[in-house]
Amino acid sequence: MLILAASLAFIPNLSHASSLPDLCDDVYLDADGVPIHDAKGMTFSRYCEWTGPDAPWWGAAVCCSFDAAGAHCTVPDSRGCEGAYEMWCDHGEQASDGSVTCYQPFPDICDSGFCLDAPAGAEQGDAVPVCCIPGDGCYEVDFGDNCPGGYLGWCYSPYTNEDGTVGCADD
Repeated sequence: MLILAASLAFIPNLSHASSLPDLCDDVYLDADGVPIHDAKGMTFSRYCEWTGPDAPWWGAAVCCSFDAAGAHCTVPDSRGCEGAYEMWCDHGEQASDGSVTCYQPFPDICDSGFCLDAPAGAEQGDAVPVCCIPGDGCYEVDFGDNCPGGYLGWCYSPYTNEDGTVGCADD
């Protein structure tokens, strides 16, 4: 019993995390009020920055205020979150100005088999979230875009095809 008690002392207290609303759980909705999602049920967070699967771990509370530009979060101070909402953030990082950016990590789309070598002369861009539909290619997603029958993922090496679809290079 003593060994069990000693080992439990080193497990982080997750009850605080489960009692706070997760900032990334506020998602874009379609016209009928249903969360926009892909074929696997992955949704688009409204307030967390979309990023790849290597998002830094945060695992702590943040104090957030909201306006038309989005969420503005900081670390709680000794008084907590006076004048702001206390939220939870699994992935994020703090900037030098004290602000905290929370992240929604997307899986690497190459892990789902959608990446190919870029064609010669293809223009490659910066990493982006994409929706890939089997047999129809991929396209870059923007806030609130739908991904019917497709799969959301992160593309580290996107390129534009002649037909306007986006390919993802398997770098």
